[in-house]
Formats: sequence, structure tokens, C-alpha cells
Amino acid sequence: MLKSELVAKNPLRALDQSRDGGLVPGQVGLVVARAGTGKTAFLIQVALDNLFRGNPVLHVSIGETVSHVKAWYDEIFRDLATGYELERAREVWHEVEENRVIMTFRVQAFSVDKLEERLDDLVQQGIFTPRVVVVDGFELGPELRPALEAFEQFARAKGLKVWIAARSHREAGAVDPLVAPLEDLCQVVVCLDPKPNAISLRVYKNPSGTVGHAPIALDPRTLLLVPQHG
Repeated sequence: MLKSELVAKNPLRALDQSRDGGLVPGQVGLVVARAGTGKTAFLIQVALDNLFRGNPVLHVSIGETVSHVKAWYDEIFRDLATGYELERAREVWHEVEENRVIMTFRVQAFSVDKLEERLDDLVQQGIFTPRVVVVDGFELGPELRPALEAFEQFARAKGLKVWIAARSHREAGAVDPLVAPLEDLCQVVVCLDPKPNAISLRVYKNPSGTVGHAPIALDPRTLLLVPQHG
């Protein structure tokens, strides 16, 4: 399969109904999931989908190392390339690595202001100018709203598409009451919902496509996005 065919057949198309992605520049998307249920895998597949379409991606990880994030990309890309029999996979992977920068922060050291400062350095020095930013490492709780407010301003000011992943906790109870107060700050809101045979995607907000249970899921064995029928 050619890279262009992989983009066209990507299960994410069920969310965005177009090849331009579910967000437009200046907008924020949010994916929520319990620990170990695939939010990082989902985020990386959003990143890879953009990289396949030639959109440079800045991957921001809060609390993880660069090598840890790279290992995720390596595994997801390898499984995608194998599963879809991707032609010129080595060449495509080289393009991915050229157009992706991984930036890490310690948990207590992160702020959107610091991210903006480091990004401005990269842009002003002509090193890297992303079109998409994915951020992994937030917790779903009261502290997320001010962070999303800052990201909303950041995305709008920079003209970037920004995806945020947040981890929910079983002891905090149902996800719906925690997500609802955040929907005004995000254009797309998705929750990963583990089921016996798949990790379903429940879409809370999505102006350009499916809302409710999306016809795609994460395969619990590979954490790759797959179509979900019925």
C-alpha cells in the first residue's frame, strides 16, 4: 500500500470526514483514557497520520523520556507498516523522523509558557516549525481546565492544531461529569472506552464528524486503530 492510500484508509477518517484532519489550525482536541488503555497509542497515531500528510509534528511528553516516546513511535509505525504492507516503509519512516521533534518536560517543570518559549527558540533559529502539537502527560482533574485555557490561547496565537491526552482515574468516578466542563475549550473530545474485545472510542464533541460511539476502536493486542462494525 502506498502512503497516500494509508492516509485515505486511516480509521481516523471516520472522525474527521476529510483528509485535513478533525482540527483546523488554532483548535484543540482532547483524548481521555484510563491508564494503560491506549491514549499514548491514539495520540501517536494522530501524530503519524499528520506526518504522513506532510505536517511537521511536535510531540511534547510530560514525565517521560525521549527514548520512551521514540520506542512508542517505532512500535506503532512498525505495526502499521507491516499490517498495511506499506511500500517504501524505510523512506516513509525517514520522512517521519525528519518532520517530528520530541520535547520532554519534568512534571513539575511544565507550563504552556515554557513550552512556548522553547518552541519559539526552535522556530526563530529555523530549526523546526510544527503545524501540529501533541501533548501527553496530563491528569483529568480540576487542574486540567487552566492548562486547556492556556493551550487554547497558544493554539490560536501560533495557528497550530493541538491534541492533548489526559489520564482519568477509576476512583474519580464517571468520566462524563469531568469532561463536560472542558468541552467549551476543545473542538474535538474523545474518550477511550475499554470493552472485552476492543477499546472503543466515545466521541463527546466533533463538529466535522461522528459523535457518540465512533465506528473505530483500538485493537487491545496492538493498540492500532481499526474499524469497528456493529
